[in-house]
Amino acid sequence: MKYHFFDARYEGFSSDLFSVPHIVFIVLVFLLVPTISVLLRKKASAEKIDKFLKIYSIVMPVLEAAKITYSTLHDFAAGQPFNVEGILPLYTCSLFMYTLIVAAWTKGKTKEYSLSFITTVSLVSGAIGVVYCNGLNFHPFWTFGAFYSLFFHSSMFGVGTFLLVSGYKKLDWIDVFKAWVPLLMLALVSTPVNYEYGADYMQTYSGSGVPFYNSLAATLAEHRLRFVYTIIMLLTYIPMAAVVVSVYKLISKTVNGKAKGKPAALDIVS
Repeated sequence: MKYHFFDARYEGFSSDLFSVPHIVFIVLVFLLVPTISVLLRKKASAEKIDKFLKIYSIVMPVLEAAKITYSTLHDFAAGQPFNVEGILPLYTCSLFMYTLIVAAWTKGKTKEYSLSFITTVSLVSGAIGVVYCNGLNFHPFWTFGAFYSLFFHSSMFGVGTFLLVSGYKKLDWIDVFKAWVPLLMLALVSTPVNYEYGADYMQTYSGSGVPFYNSLAATLAEHRLRFVYTIIMLLTYIPMAAVVVSVYKLISKTVNGKAKGKPAALDIVS
């Protein structure tokens, strides 16, 4: 069936997840992101990266506002009310946009906490989002809805990777806990919304999309212990960040060991 770029899901559409265009997109992202990051690292001064972050920090909220407007107009056209349970920017991935703004326009500890999140949890979540792009279950591949979801998650993966490869951000174990602080701050907003409306922002209410967490949340909810699931889900982000730091340290040690006195890929920007 023919459809236009700004159309919503058409009748009979099931999913474009893991369609041929999506698979090609996945391959391109995982090939181009590390390649471009390595190629640009020698030209990546701290000043240039600061400008890049500022520009990106403006682009992302504009696109987010466009997405909310786009989705809401389609909901209204279909006779549906404002989608409080699903359209608010309270997802874990939404935190990329907020921390990007903070990292671009602030300095000191506030900036460091944001960078810690962008280069750990956000990076991994972006990579997962590129592969398992839930937006393709609701929007055909060649539409704005799919484009936005793929672009957003690719940006999460790409920006985090570039900041590490360029040396703009150097990870250590303390960053595991620094990355957790922005998550807790967003949870202070998303959790009350989840419990009030039955939403699942940050997957801290019902674990939708992840069978194990979904089953765990349902089981605990039956015993009136849903809050325990919420805590468990929030704690899950700690090992996620730890995995990134572990891989970063391993690669850094390998690259710096081979450099033999030459500037290493992960130690360019001072």
